[in-house]
Amino acid sequence: MAEPVYIREGFANMLKGKEGVGGKLYLDEKMLHHKPHAINIQREETAVLLTEVASVERVRNRLLGIPLLNNGLKVTLHSGLEVQYVVNKAGQWVEDVERAVADAKKSGVV
Repeated sequence: MAEPVYIREGFANMLKGKEGVGGKLYLDEKMLHHKPHAINIQREETAVLLTEVASVERVRNRLLGIPLLNNGLKVTLHSGLEVQYVVNKAGQWVEDVERAVADAKKSGVV
């Protein structure tokens, strides 16, 4: 089986409850995939199919309870579930995910 071709990849923390699960975030033509580092308590990989994405936005993450850092990526699914990441270059992530979602919906990629 061929390795996926990544549109974008980078280090990311996925917010799960009160824990920021460190790892890498991968975007390909089918999904957004978070692979945690082995040192995390929560080590389960998370994949979001692009056809399930309703919206993507850049959000401010909190530092000491104050929304300061504009490095958040929030993905809302059609089910209403929200998935949030802390990433570098959040604006570029938003653009790339939005483009990949539009392409996936156009081509019916599953």
